[in-house]
Amino acid sequence: MADFKDLTDALTDEVLHDMADSYFGARIDVDDAIEFFHEVSEKLHVKLYTVFRACALMEKICLGPDGANDFWVSTGLSRDLFFYPAGVESTTLIAKPSFSFTDRGEHIKWLSFAYELLSASIEDYMHGSIEDQDNGRKVRTVNRADFFRMADEINVKIEKVNRNVTASDVLKFTKSLDPAAVQKENIAGCVGLQCQVIDDEMAFHVITIKDIDFPKFPDLPPRKEMATYISGYCSQVWARDKVRVKALLKDLRKNVNEELL
Repeated sequence: MADFKDLTDALTDEVLHDMADSYFGARIDVDDAIEFFHEVSEKLHVKLYTVFRACALMEKICLGPDGANDFWVSTGLSRDLFFYPAGVESTTLIAKPSFSFTDRGEHIKWLSFAYELLSASIEDYMHGSIEDQDNGRKVRTVNRADFFRMADEINVKIEKVNRNVTASDVLKFTKSLDPAAVQKENIAGCVGLQCQVIDDEMAFHVITIKDIDFPKFPDLPPRKEMATYISGYCSQVWARDKVRVKALLKDLRKNVNEELL
């Protein structure tokens, strides 16, 4: 009889151990995934802010929102695709274009510079870049596409954990191993709505990402393909607003932070 009890106790301990591994192990896995997701989110926000600052620089060199709208419309795009929050300062300038004989030519070079900066920052934010690690491996840096895929993968894990092994199931099973307690309390862990309350409180919440949090930007054509648009746009602006262009160029030259070179 003692041997049978010992065997029963051993089986009980093994089942409890397996159940604990399944329940807590799965939850730890999800917790770790969510923690890593938040780390990636912070890094992606830094890249997004770089895009915002590049958008602000483009708008500045286009002489404001209306000018930026004219430029993007001329390329077949909409300025709305390059929205950035109010208060964002334009990218800090650490270099200036090569010498130009005319102000119109210098304006073209500044806009080409800003366009290339915006294109590169969007590419890095949307798709990342390949980076060498110390161990010799090549990895893709944080980017929006992988970030959204990661959210989907974590949500699959969350739904699986919430569905397969609930807190009330563990509680019911644990209490069922003590018949005396069950008879005394006249419950089996929890009943009806009690179970639902426990499960709801312990359940993971799926990750939801709003488009406004991590907006999508269109991939921009290479600068060489945009040379005609940029030159034509700057020529039109110069023809109708020389005074503002001259003031802009003076401000841009003055604000180049050569200390960062």
